[in-house]
Amino acid sequence: MTTRDAFHQELREIEEAVIQMATLVEDAIARAMRALVRLDSVLAENVIAGDSAVNELQRSIRNRCISVMARQAPVARDLRELTTVQLVINELERMGDHAVGIARQSLRLHEDEPLPLTGDLSEMAALVREQVRACIQAFVDVNVQAARDICTRDDEVDHRYREIFTLLVEQMHSNPEAVARATSLLFVAHDLERIGDRVTNICEDIIYMVTGEIEELN
Repeated sequence: MTTRDAFHQELREIEEAVIQMATLVEDAIARAMRALVRLDSVLAENVIAGDSAVNELQRSIRNRCISVMARQAPVARDLRELTTVQLVINELERMGDHAVGIARQSLRLHEDEPLPLTGDLSEMAALVREQVRACIQAFVDVNVQAARDICTRDDEVDHRYREIFTLLVEQMHSNPEAVARATSLLFVAHDLERIGDRVTNICEDIIYMVTGEIEELN
């Protein structure tokens, strides 16, 4: 195997680790939302505990990128790819933190208290998870057009966030006893909206990787 072949083999292995990390994050978002809807404290605690695996994978990928850069001295596109990987895993790590935030909110709620708008939040979460999956696929495929298309769909996430925010604030005004529950759900909606923003950041990173240009998409 030539030095160049070995380099690209390492890049492929790093890419596979990024996909693994993204899968863990997407699963954490799904499980955090299930914990919220079911008020399942055990599942919520599992999500919180599982974040350490995401963090460890981030450290492993980052260290491997640094090692490859030190040994191979890549230039141009290869250097941008290694740089982009580190940007992407930082965004994924923060998405994992947002999933933990959702799980923590579910622990603050009580089983005897009806939760408003959980259906709306679940739909928003499904949309966000789809965005996460799509942006990682765009990264793997090195697809600039897909990255741009994904960002246009973030408007739907923002729209749903504004709708949920408005409805929860109205509930706070009409029913003071619902303030604590509605506040927790506002935090959940905000975490989901921030995950959508981090998807946009990854899409911008993909464009940088391919073109070398920094482009703000949203």
